[in-house]
Amino acid sequence: MKLTQNRLGIVIIIFLIAVVCLMFFYPKSEKEIIGNIPNDEFNEKAINKKLPLSITVSEEDIKPETIAYRLWFDLMQSFKDDGLIKNAYFKRFHLLEGDEDKFVVAVVYQVELGEGVQTSYGGENDEGLVDNIVWKLRIRKDAEQSYTLESFENSNDSLIGLPPVQDKESYQNEAGIGSNEDFRYEIANEILKITYDNGKIWVKVPATIEELFGGDYSGSKKYLIDGSYIINPKKTVFALFSNQELLLLMTTDKGKTWDKVLIKDQLPSVRQRFVGFTSEMDGYLIFTCDRTMSSEANFVMKTNDGGSTWETAGSVDEIYSLVTSGGFINDKLGFISFGSYNTMDEPPRPWLFRTDDGGSNWDEVEVPIPDEYKGIFTVAEVPVFKDGHGTLLVNQGPDGDYLGGNVLAKFTSEDEGKTWIFSSLVDPDNVLD
Repeated sequence: MKLTQNRLGIVIIIFLIAVVCLMFFYPKSEKEIIGNIPNDEFNEKAINKKLPLSITVSEEDIKPETIAYRLWFDLMQSFKDDGLIKNAYFKRFHLLEGDEDKFVVAVVYQVELGEGVQTSYGGENDEGLVDNIVWKLRIRKDAEQSYTLESFENSNDSLIGLPPVQDKESYQNEAGIGSNEDFRYEIANEILKITYDNGKIWVKVPATIEELFGGDYSGSKKYLIDGSYIINPKKTVFALFSNQELLLLMTTDKGKTWDKVLIKDQLPSVRQRFVGFTSEMDGYLIFTCDRTMSSEANFVMKTNDGGSTWETAGSVDEIYSLVTSGGFINDKLGFISFGSYNTMDEPPRPWLFRTDDGGSNWDEVEVPIPDEYKGIFTVAEVPVFKDGHGTLLVNQGPDGDYLGGNVLAKFTSEDEGKTWIFSSLVDPDNVLD
């Protein structure tokens, strides 16, 4: 009996030793608990485990936003390596405060989580992304080109650091820009029709598709060329080009009768055409032609008899870059934009010209882009004026991708557009909502 009990005791001791050995030597689970949080969660504790994080940057990467991006990129890459995230996409970086030795940069970004990974930063959107994650990155300079991300702070302010932001509707109301759905057009079966009563009655326009889109144009023919027409019960106008002739097709009685006026003949292929009337009698037509690569000639035509006769008012001398927009505010005050001005040693900037004598003489207008937006907002649009208050929008150009690419910078003027002051951003697609 005693022998049996001794054997049982030995077996129990061997079992306990085996359990202890397993606890020490058995590989830990991939889902080991960190405190009370599993390591398959993208959260503050997991992030702080990787900080501080240090990098060395090149001599060119000395902007705080660029340094912050490099640090954020390396941090996100480490989470990709861990499998916590599949991808991360930043929306913007913005310097909030500090000097060259210590500074704080805000980053707004989104992540695609790894399989089965949870996060404390919100739910996934329809695209499977956790959106609008906002961090304040606290960064210190260690040496000439070495920087350390010391810590981060989470924020709920997705507009952090931005100037005031307007939606498109509030901007239009402020600028006095109205749209009337009653006056519109449609192109079907290569026939242009217009309506003045929201589609109850349609009037066929006596112009061919070839005339409407004639010249140096290769875009869609489902929509008229921007700036090439006016639809209004008092005066409806279409700019046409055919057989080297630039013409205007006009009606003042809602399409019952039409007049076709020759503006200029013997022209090389016309590209841009911007037509408008600033009063019942005063009108303008800005057009470009003879395009060669990124060069073309520009011309300004004016009328003071309602469009019956037209005369050459002038052009922007010695500027042959491509025109992106143009228009007049009244018979004397007008603007022409040549897109962006590019040089080797500076970021691209808006290239805007102004006349106050009807188009005979033009002077370049400075558009003072803030430092943090240089190279982002590059192409000025034609300003609008209401009660002497001018509003100018500057877009990002065809390759812009800042905040989705469609956010614009707004400037204001109180001296008929001689000088401009940065005011705010305009968000036409509500991407910052």
